Amino acid sequence: MARISTFARDLQLATAGIAPENIARELAAFAKRELLKAIHEGEASDQYDRYVNGRLGAPEESVQPPGPILYVFKYWREIVEFALDTLIERSPEKSGRYKQSWFVMLPGGGRVQDIDAIPINATVIICNDQPYSRKIDVGHMRMSVPPGVVEDGRKAVLSRYGNIVTAKRTMIPLPNGYVLKGRFRRGYRTYARKKLRKDTQAGAQMTYPALVLSMKVS
Repeated sequence: MARISTFARDLQLATAGIAPENIARELAAFAKRELLKAIHEGEASDQYDRYVNGRLGAPEESVQPPGPILYVFKYWREIVEFALDTLIERSPEKSGRYKQSWFVMLPGGGRVQDIDAIPINATVIICNDQPYSRKIDVGHMRMSVPPGVVEDGRKAVLSRYGNIVTAKRTMIPLPNGYVLKGRFRRGYRTYARKKLRKDTQAGAQMTYPALVLSMKVS
């Protein structure tokens, strides 16, 4: 962002001509003003870690010139909540079970309990563990909404956060996932397949449509 790229230059101007004993105070005040401005203008998240001379959580006023004072912004909560809201809103609703079954996990199967604890360089997976989730997503069932729930969620995330996150739709197995019974029922759409694929035959573990998110960390 332009503000980040010009921060060092602006900092030099902000402290030019100031007595050495006052530079630390002015440096801290400048950093806090720029932080609030970036958040207010939507250029930065209001969730962040602060490092002052490499010390996590230290107050700006404790800075030893020339610093640095560094803010590492956390966008996972904002992005994940937006993605979940989009997927839930886009989901069909009959019993409500499908809408309520979206969850967040990390690779390896661990469900996320605290979004704020997700590392910035993590891969985040949003999935629905209902046994009919694949049928809903690919359009094998006649539903009150069109197919492509996860793909629409992917497009929405990229439309809003594509400058900081990548998003893709994929199929994944889940721990203790549904084991297919191998009963074939032709889909209702034109050109629906006429027989089972190998990965949908009896005894195969079902794969679930999932939205996979990663930060663009340089």
